[in-house]
Amino acid sequence: MEVHSSRWTVGLAIATVFVGAVGVSQSVFADKGWRVAELNGAPGLWHDGKPVPAMMFWQWEPQEKDTRDMSAAGMDIFAMFGSFPHYSNPYWRKDGSFGMAYQDSHIDNLLSWAPKAAFLPRIFYTAPDWWSVAHPDERHVFATPRKGSPARESFASLKCREELSPYYRKAVRHLIDRYGDRLMGIHVANGPCGEHFSWDVMLGGANSSGSSWGDLSEPMRQAFIRYLRRKYGNDVARLRDAFKDPKADFESVTLPGKEDRGASDCGWRDPAKGRRVIDYLECCNETTAEMIDHYCGIVKDESKGTLPTLAFYGYVADDEWVCENDHRGISKMYLSKNLDMLSAPHTYRRRKLGEDGMQRQYLASAALHGKLFIDEGDDMTHLEKLKKRPDRRCTVNTMEESLALLYREFGMTVTHGTGLWYMDLTRGTFRDPQIVDAVGRMRKWAEAALKYDRSHHSEVAVVSQPQSGFYTGRGGGFVGTVTQQLYVKQMGEFYRAGAPFDWYLAEDLDAVVKGQAKVVAFLDCQYLSDEQYALALKLKEQGRKLVFFHAPAYASQTALSWDRVKHLTGGETYETLKMKNADELRGIYREAGVHVYADSDVVLSANSAWLMLHTRHDGENKIALPGKVRKITEITTEKVVAENADRFSWTLPKYSTAVFLLER
Repeated sequence: MEVHSSRWTVGLAIATVFVGAVGVSQSVFADKGWRVAELNGAPGLWHDGKPVPAMMFWQWEPQEKDTRDMSAAGMDIFAMFGSFPHYSNPYWRKDGSFGMAYQDSHIDNLLSWAPKAAFLPRIFYTAPDWWSVAHPDERHVFATPRKGSPARESFASLKCREELSPYYRKAVRHLIDRYGDRLMGIHVANGPCGEHFSWDVMLGGANSSGSSWGDLSEPMRQAFIRYLRRKYGNDVARLRDAFKDPKADFESVTLPGKEDRGASDCGWRDPAKGRRVIDYLECCNETTAEMIDHYCGIVKDESKGTLPTLAFYGYVADDEWVCENDHRGISKMYLSKNLDMLSAPHTYRRRKLGEDGMQRQYLASAALHGKLFIDEGDDMTHLEKLKKRPDRRCTVNTMEESLALLYREFGMTVTHGTGLWYMDLTRGTFRDPQIVDAVGRMRKWAEAALKYDRSHHSEVAVVSQPQSGFYTGRGGGFVGTVTQQLYVKQMGEFYRAGAPFDWYLAEDLDAVVKGQAKVVAFLDCQYLSDEQYALALKLKEQGRKLVFFHAPAYASQTALSWDRVKHLTGGETYETLKMKNADELRGIYREAGVHVYADSDVVLSANSAWLMLHTRHDGENKIALPGKVRKITEITTEKVVAENADRFSWTLPKYSTAVFLLER
């Protein structure tokens, strides 16, 4: 069964059983196969009617020793394939033939080494190089191309979609027919590294101040026309009013380039002076979401609705990507009936020891809409430092430090009810018996976690509106923007404020209104639609403690208004960024009656059944739980901490991780 609703509807459930000490329910399915469906309060992975841990091991290509070792340790799902092998081994060939010899050879190897394993392959729908060369009018167009600009198709190319889709369908059908139930799902992929960013990233990447200002192709212009016709009801008068252009019409509309998109009024794009740039950015991001949905739909069609789908999408805006098509259509993706799972590497900005390693997804909204999030654990262990040319992204030097990172990944996973794949990004970074043993023990605890309450309902809600970036006039250099400061610095403070929080999109403010949050923090909500603004005011009327950082609700679809901000905030405008540190947040929580677990400067994540601490300093951590717990077990040491207790203390050295199972 697929979850197609924002409220859990389990149409094929034939029984309900109660498990564990918490008295929560899990659905049992009559049919066979893999699926994503509700499991004890959060999206979960099921196989043949039974819940299984969404925990995997990933390599570019399966390696015999690692596969055998991880399989022996209990890992039974393997993920594989990256982007460059796809470009070198396209399944759609220039002569019109089809073949997946590359994929088959590696999958066959995996299954010979791990006979009981299942696998999740990353299957690209990027056009082969020969197709992009043969169809220059269908390529992504950069306003400021540079030498070596990639010849890649526009995400809006209907010609590419029409001609490539039958071959993608063949690829999915081939895998289903050849591997049957061993095929856990399909990871659909396109864009740089398969991550659905604009091709602009290929020219600048992260940490760059230059932008290529794509996509200015004719296919994207046609997509813009279709978008505008839908948005304005094919009414040219409405279009001209929105664009503030008496000559505008649908068919002759042009795409805004560098000059138009770089222009702003004191750092803002004012919709009252014309929505052309803003609408274009909305269109680009929705086009990516539509493309993902289309190819996920092929998987669903070929599998008769049963095979799970996964895509890289919904990354929170904490990196310095030099593109404006960067996952801001995530609210559309959450509504997709064809997509089951989302994945992202956890934050690159706070993943060193002592930092939080935040999962990069709006997790409360993802769960609300039935999407299972799979964290990509691409932290490298200290084994990378032993190589002749170690990757500079490796941040640890010892086995103890490596295990602290791995357990932090696991702790974030069980406290949020999400999934995880351990990513052997540079090969050989897990090839040590102690690391394999640790992964195996985490897999064991992941199995145990299935029977407990997996929901994540806190008394603090953080709300984001990614479309705010369409109004803030970021220009060509995105480094140091308000948005990035909020996602990089402010979010780090939330993780050290002593209480868990739920992260929502503004599109789901109705759930916040109906929920239990005592504190609601509006993070990057410079733009709110009229409906979202009304819901924010309702929260204020309900007496919730509202926290603001920068110009909340300043932008609407039609204007910029400081009066709108003042009405929401009670008189302040927050024209300059006003962030709050962990101590300030903790004070706000206590004043609002939020339960605070810890006063120490420690990274904390928790739900009903799990608590994770990752330390920044040596010393004792005093923990107060919101209720009495029958037994508390620290799972990295497998020691019982306390019984029938609502508080405990745990002394840890600097830069270490403790994960506690709370059995009620």
